[in-house]
Amino acid sequence: MAAPWNPPKRAEDFEFPITMEDYSTPGNFKSNPTLAAGDFKISKDEGAFANLTNLPAVTPASGVQVIVKLTSTEMTADKVLVVWQDQTTPKEWADNALGILTTA
Repeated sequence: MAAPWNPPKRAEDFEFPITMEDYSTPGNFKSNPTLAAGDFKISKDEGAFANLTNLPAVTPASGVQVIVKLTSTEMTADKVLVVWQDQTTPKEWADNALGILTTA
């Protein structure tokens, strides 16, 4: 079972919700953002970036909430950085990132 609560634990799966800013109308959430492989990347302990194992999902469908689920392997680090960058041109949503510090 994913652990969507704090504190995030090292080597334990973790999920968190995000919203994305609409690139064409700054200050507004993007409804039903298009998400593709390569849009979400992870770096563990300041290492190289890699695609997430699981592509995040808009939940509920056509809404503004995006659920990001990290595996226990992706959480096997002291510092985890998840970066999301729209790969399309023009961008549909603004780039952003979240740093996660894990506990034992």
